[in-house]
This record gives sequence, C-alpha cells and structure tokens, in this order.
Amino acid sequence: MPPQTDEQVRLLRQVLIFNECEDGELAQIAARLGVEQVQRGQIIFRQGDAPNRMYIIAEGKFDVLRREGRGEETLLARLEQGDAFGEEGLFARRPRSATIRAATNGQLYYLEAADFYWMVKHFPQVKPYLFAFRQTYETARQLQIRWLAKGETISLISRRHPLPMIKDMASTLGIEFLIVLLVVAVLSFAPDIRLLFNLSLIIGGGSFLLALGLCGWIYLEWRNDYLIVTNVRVVWRERILLRSASQQEVPLRAIQSLDVRTDNFIERMFKTGTLVVRTFNSEMYLTGVPQPEQMKNMLYGFMRRVRKIQQRARRQEMAQTLRDRLNMPRLDIPQELPENLPSVTQPKRYRLALFNTRIEEGNCVITYRKHWTVFFRKALFPTAGLFLLALTGILFAPALIKSSSFWILMGGMAVTGAGLLGWWLWQYVDWSNDIYRLTRDKVIDREKSPLGQETFRSAPLKNIQSVRHEIPNLIGLMFNVGAVYINVGDDTLVFHGVHDPATIHQDISRRMEELHIQQEKQRQAQERERVISWLEIYHEQVRDVFANRGEDHKPDIS
Repeated sequence: MPPQTDEQVRLLRQVLIFNECEDGELAQIAARLGVEQVQRGQIIFRQGDAPNRMYIIAEGKFDVLRREGRGEETLLARLEQGDAFGEEGLFARRPRSATIRAATNGQLYYLEAADFYWMVKHFPQVKPYLFAFRQTYETARQLQIRWLAKGETISLISRRHPLPMIKDMASTLGIEFLIVLLVVAVLSFAPDIRLLFNLSLIIGGGSFLLALGLCGWIYLEWRNDYLIVTNVRVVWRERILLRSASQQEVPLRAIQSLDVRTDNFIERMFKTGTLVVRTFNSEMYLTGVPQPEQMKNMLYGFMRRVRKIQQRARRQEMAQTLRDRLNMPRLDIPQELPENLPSVTQPKRYRLALFNTRIEEGNCVITYRKHWTVFFRKALFPTAGLFLLALTGILFAPALIKSSSFWILMGGMAVTGAGLLGWWLWQYVDWSNDIYRLTRDKVIDREKSPLGQETFRSAPLKNIQSVRHEIPNLIGLMFNVGAVYINVGDDTLVFHGVHDPATIHQDISRRMEELHIQQEKQRQAQERERVISWLEIYHEQVRDVFANRGEDHKPDIS
C-alpha cells in the first residue's frame, strides 16, 4: 500500500461511519479521495447550499454554524481530525443544514457526490451509521433541549426500536379481543337475539375504542423515549405510563465498558437489544436500542475522542506548570469540554411543602424524604377514621342537634377526633423524621421514631462500590416510588420508599464522579510536580557536570 494511501486509511479508521470497514475496503475508498488545503476563516460550504461533497478532516479545526430564521449564527460544534461532515446532505439528498468554517489552517480529504453514492452502494455496512446521524439531525431540530451546558453539543440522538411498542400494542389488542370473545360467549345464552346483538355491538365498540386509546398512549410513550449522546455524556430518557419521565446520564469519561444483550431470536432478527453501560460504580441499561452493535461502536468512538481531548489537556497542563516554574508567560489554553454540567433531570416540587420529598439545602446538601404514599399507607386508619367521623357529623348533624344527648355525643366525637388527629400527627412526625441525605462526601440514612429510638448510618462516597435502584410493583410504577441500594463493602444502605429513585441514583453517581474528578486532579497535580522535580534535579546534575569541566551550561528552553 503506498505511503499516502496508508496514511489515509489510518485517518479513515477514526471516522465513525467506517467502523465496520476492513483495511482493504478503506483503501478502495482512500483511492477516490481528493485533497484540499484551507485557510483560517475559509467557508467550506454555507447553510442552504446544494450538497456536492463529503469531507474528512486530516488537519485543523472547523466550526459548525447554524442560523435560525433571521437570527445570528450559533456555534453548534467544533470538529477536529478524524471527524467527517457533509455526509448528511448527500445521504438525505437535501440542502446543507449548517455552515462549516475553518477555525484554523487545515487540510481536508473529500469524496465527490458520485464517489459517495458508490461507497454507499458497495459498502452497505456504512448505512446504519448514516441513518443514525440523519435521524440525529432531524430529531435535534424537533426537540427543545434546554439542559445543554455551555460548550456541550449533541453528537447522537436515537429513539427506541419500534419492536417493544409493537409488542405492547399486540398484547393490548390480544387481551381486548379475548375479553370481547368471552363476553360474547356469555351473552350467547341470552334468549333475545336483538339484545345479544346490541350488547355485543356496545361492548365490542367500547373495547375497540379503549384498545385504540391504549395503543395511542403506548405510541406517545415510545415517541418520548430517547437516547441522547453529547460530546461529554450519555443521557437515557424513558417515560413510563402514568408517571413522569425517568432520566439517567453517564459521563463519557466515566464509562468502563459497553455490552450488548439480546433476549431472544426476534430481537436479533429485528436488530434490537439492550445496551449495558458500565461505570466504576453502577450500570445503566438502554433497552430497545436499534442497531445495538453499531450504537456500541459509535459510543466507543465518542469515548475515544473524549479521552484524546483529556490526554491533550493533561499535556497542556504539564506544559503550563513547567512554564510557571520557569517564569515563562502563561499559555492561552481554551477549555475544550465543559466541566460543570447541569442535570438533565428537573426534580418535581410539590406545592404543599409538607410533602416535599427533595430539599436542596446549602453547601451542596440534598435531603430526601420518603414519598407521601408511604406516609398515607402508615396513616391509613387515622385518616379513614377522621374522614368517617367528619362524614358522620355532617350526615347526622340535624338528628344530633335534636338529641337530648347532644353534648355527650359531641364530647365523645371530639375526644375520638382528637385521638385520631394525634395518631395522624404521630405518623406524620414519624414519616418526616425518616430522612436520607447526600452531602459532598457521604450519604446519610437517619430514621427516628417520635420520642423513641434513632438510628444513624452513613458511608463515605469514596467507599461506595455500586449503586442501583428498583421500582418493585405497579403502585411504584404509577407514583414513581422505589428504593435505592448503596453497596458499601459488606454493608448496604437502602433508601426505602423514595420518589424518583432514578434521579437519586443519578445524584449519588454525579457526586461520586465529582469526587473522583477532584481526586484525579489532585493526583495529576502531584504527578506534574514530581516530574518537574525530576527535571529540576536533572538540570542541577547537568550543571554540576559542566561546572566540574569548567564549562557554562545553559539549558535550551525555547
């Protein structure tokens, strides 16, 4: 293979759409590449232009800009070596959706439109990647994503595969059909044929409308389930019937491994499955992912890019520290990835402060209470008693007033009401005293009975080995109530009966990630100081050697 072609093949291996191409196939594509040198500020193409080429960045950085309506151009992303652009317009056969401008001097390889369509025809393994990026561009225009941090850009958006939706719809229609058959079978014993026909028509029509409504609900749920990958994190948003959306996120830098699971032959036939994202302390399950193998390959590509940027940042920090030690001017190093990311999840707040289940306090402390359904389950009898007592008073008020024992009955009702109210308040205080707390460096589980025993357990975040959550039953699904399990060595802290356990899981994972980043920064700073100390010792030894020879040594730091 000629040296230039070999260099181009190495570059093409970095491009996500060529993940499944062999070196021989990449060599065929490389043979059709053209090359273009560009200058800083040069416009490669403008938004609205007709597509004519696909570009691959060999050197330099390029800005992606878009103008909405008559507004100003917005910077969407910054591309660098190994990134491709322009393929979406060719694949979808529509005008350019953004403007590409060179941020630095650089070099581009390109495929003309005819060569691009030749590539798609002869190497169909690139199509799933092209479909994924086209869906990303289309969906990004429809969604109003407001949780992106400054400098955070969308890399990939994917809906769940329609197979789970079809299975749910088929199950719903099947159950409704069986119900209709059962009812008709029972009514067939009716002596009146006209009555049988009318009842069958009413029940059948009602069942059909109910099934149609449920299928519409299932479709809306499916439309609201998204996998979103930005340049810094993976976000999984899943909406479940009768409750708010559950959203989870994992930083790309924290991902340790990716696995694909398929449960049966049907999932493999329709190319869907579950993508398992593992970090050092938890797992995130992305169910119903289309083309899971290709999705895994793309996530690995995004992870490689983040780690490449992190490695470059560490080298720049080392250079900065060295220049500081040598009293040289500081470098102007732009921050390539945002560090402080806003949470995707917006916690639900109740208007009635008595039942707030999440309280954000000062100094980054979050306090969680058990869900109000836990309280009302404990206070069921006093609540029912108070209700019945009030109902009795309202219904029998005229008879009570005329009764000769009015004051005795009223006194009895007042004593009973006071007892029930005291019982209710006791249960409320017992419920409100059970709190779970997350601080900067630990989790706390405190349970306290009124005028009784108090238990206090805590665990440092650095000692947590894994975190998981579950919603155990239908009531939990309806009200989004479950438990969070925090494994600390041989012990497990459990947050029982909490609202939105996925968000609490996410809060703990974020704090653990922040602590891990802080510790890693300290370790890297110590490593930089150690290396620089070695360099200083080295230069001292060199100066001593030259001094013993009677020579003057001046190290070259240019």
